[in-house]
Amino acid sequence: MTRSATARWLLLATLWSLQYIFMRVSVPVFGTALVAEARAFFSMMFLVPWVVFVMRGTIAFGAHWRDHLAVGLVNNVLPFICLAYAATVLPASYLAVMNGMVPLWAAVTSTLFLGEPFGARRIAGFLLGLSGVALIVNLGPIPLDARAIAGTVVAMLGVFFWGWGGVVIRQRSRRVAPVSLACGSVIFCSLILSPAWFTAPPPAAWTGLPLAGLIALGVLVSGLAYLPFFTLVRDIGPTRTLTVGLAVPLLGMIWGWLLLGEAITVAMVIGAALVLAALVLVMSPARPPRKAA
Repeated sequence: MTRSATARWLLLATLWSLQYIFMRVSVPVFGTALVAEARAFFSMMFLVPWVVFVMRGTIAFGAHWRDHLAVGLVNNVLPFICLAYAATVLPASYLAVMNGMVPLWAAVTSTLFLGEPFGARRIAGFLLGLSGVALIVNLGPIPLDARAIAGTVVAMLGVFFWGWGGVVIRQRSRRVAPVSLACGSVIFCSLILSPAWFTAPPPAAWTGLPLAGLIALGVLVSGLAYLPFFTLVRDIGPTRTLTVGLAVPLLGMIWGWLLLGEAITVAMVIGAALVLAALVLVMSPARPPRKAA
């Protein structure tokens, strides 16, 4: 990658590794639906002025509304709801490790929709990643009960949508500028989820840390982070962009331990290592066939 792409990759990895901290402090106060909606709303409040007044760009919301809607549903509405719900049950460190499955799902959906090869190496990597997640959930510090299982299933569904979202963005960005697509998608997401404001808690609950987490989730994770994300998908493709999953599990576990006092167990370390090994296996380029002598 170029220096510019590397810098954007590092910024994206840092911001995405912090998102589960922001969720864990905001979801207990504001609830699943409002956290998902506020994430889109505050992202929109950052991105639209940035594109219109700083970049002097256009959103082309009317001309390309189908592209904006497609990205908004797959990359915003569905994963935002899934991950916000999962944050009511699972520690931030669990969710960060599961985030490592995003590139694996991107590889699967790239095969289905972009015609990229999906050979034995990628199949083995995908199964290895699932094994790592299963190990963490089964032997991690929280009890394996019905709520934990439900949270895990919903979280994995959310990261599947993010993997698929990278493919949809790559397809749609051929017609719409990436940052414009980011703006339009969060506008649609905010509109679709807007009824969640009726579930808002009383004003007395809008205090310090939970409110800061809610705003940071939108402005930083889904606002500022979308600038490097959408341009990286355009420049290096969805699969290579989503290799940020190599950094997110490790960084997320560290943030959870430092900021929320979450335990890091041996099983979690082994599970995270399996997910990272799966990512390396899936992302490494296939060797060209040997020429006959």
